[in-house]
Amino acid sequence: MPGFSAHPVRPLDALRLPPAGVPDRAAGRSFFLAPTETVARRLLGAWFVRRWRGRPYGARIVEVEAYLGVEDAAAHSFGGRKTDRVAPMYGSGGLLYVFAVYGMHYCANVVAGEAGTPHAVLIRAGEHPAAPAALLRGPAKFCRALGIVGRDSGRDLAGGGGWEIRPDPVPARAIVRSPRVGVDYAGEASGWPLRFSISGNPAVSRPPTRSASTGSHRRATGAGRPGGPRSRGSERS
Repeated sequence: MPGFSAHPVRPLDALRLPPAGVPDRAAGRSFFLAPTETVARRLLGAWFVRRWRGRPYGARIVEVEAYLGVEDAAAHSFGGRKTDRVAPMYGSGGLLYVFAVYGMHYCANVVAGEAGTPHAVLIRAGEHPAAPAALLRGPAKFCRALGIVGRDSGRDLAGGGGWEIRPDPVPARAIVRSPRVGVDYAGEASGWPLRFSISGNPAVSRPPTRSASTGSHRRATGAGRPGGPRSRGSERS
């Protein structure tokens, strides 16, 4: 894709892929075309991999949040909002959607579902065997450590361009489901249990509430169309 490789940001050296323990196979398009909550669960345990000057860097995803688009008051695309910034979310599942918070920090989302509906899953935290848990704890830290910035929005994680997701499934019993973080402004949607994390993982950005539960669940009321999180501090397009 033109423009993406002109000035890539270097990831931290500590995040070079380890010699063992990382799956070799990248996710194909079908991985991202499932229902959003399914994609969110699939991303747990998967490695987010990118290349810098031919070398692979990455982190294992341990916490995500699903955003459900036009029906979700916490999503950038709530009510069908569509701007140049949000445009990647209307593309096919597998695109990367990056937005800025307070003009300083970036957050990375993986678009889910078929093209034309704004579905996405926010990556909240990751881990790496050579890095302290705090390095990748939180969406902004995840992006900073891996060198993900606004101009990376729209990259195709299923297009073979050096940025990819390598699945490594987590057992359902190890997945904790809880309400999303920082969306109190979203009314009823603020209580939807659309945050998924790996139970007991020290890199999870915020401990799940007591009401959190593990295993499979029915969908949250209104769930069906994800979008990126609509942070009050995010830049407007």
